[in-house]
Amino acid sequence: MKKLALYIVVGAALLGCGGDDSDSNSSSNPNPNPDPNTSVKLMPGFYTGTTDEGEVLEGLVDDDSRMWFTYAEIADAEEEVIGFLTTNGPLLLNNSNFSVAARNYPYDNRGSQETTINGTYKSNVITGTILEVASNSIKYKLNFNTASFKKHTLNLIDSKTFTGPLYVTSGTGAAEATIKFTTDGNFTGEDSKGCKISGKFTPAVSERYYTTSVTFNQIKCVAAGETLTGVSILDDGNTDLLILGTNGSGGRGMYFGS
Repeated sequence: MKKLALYIVVGAALLGCGGDDSDSNSSSNPNPNPDPNTSVKLMPGFYTGTTDEGEVLEGLVDDDSRMWFTYAEIADAEEEVIGFLTTNGPLLLNNSNFSVAARNYPYDNRGSQETTINGTYKSNVITGTILEVASNSIKYKLNFNTASFKKHTLNLIDSKTFTGPLYVTSGTGAAEATIKFTTDGNFTGEDSKGCKISGKFTPAVSERYYTTSVTFNQIKCVAAGETLTGVSILDDGNTDLLILGTNGSGGRGMYFGS
């Protein structure tokens, strides 16, 4: 995981998303002003920041206090997503500190790798390190984004079509794919290599993102027959869609960005 840029899942520069008024739990009536000092889990919402290698860092802590990161390198003033990282479970605070197992899903045809995220959460700021191996520690700093968030409802995606690169871990590179939604968050899609996918989006309880399920066809797909689950975010103009998913302990990940 060289030069790990933590461009977490809802990057504003990538998707134009705002932040989140956040809640400390995933109840049906989120508290817009939680007290982080009484929270056991890390406060859900959007965060932005940088690494000590000067890379852009933005993203999401979901309703279950699980982190979803994508990372990008900056080249010619453009951000190039080169993988993503997500925690295996929620971030549980112990005196404002946490350490959680995670997995890195690079986009350079390598398999995924296990890693660890350490951090400290104080006054809406997360600081810490990401460890792939003991000799490779990358520092990061994230600030909670208090801007209002958009509600991710099904009417924003039903009957819509999105086109962008689809990348699957251990594949042969990204392939352009088109995803078409019907109703109730259901969709089908196909990439330029002939891999067909189908799945469903469901608004999260907080409505700050969608939970997703993506199933790959048995033919011409790297993840043949696999179902990957994760999260998805729409930009403010409802034109750009980002999907991240994993198959759990199997070590496979997918990225789609229109």
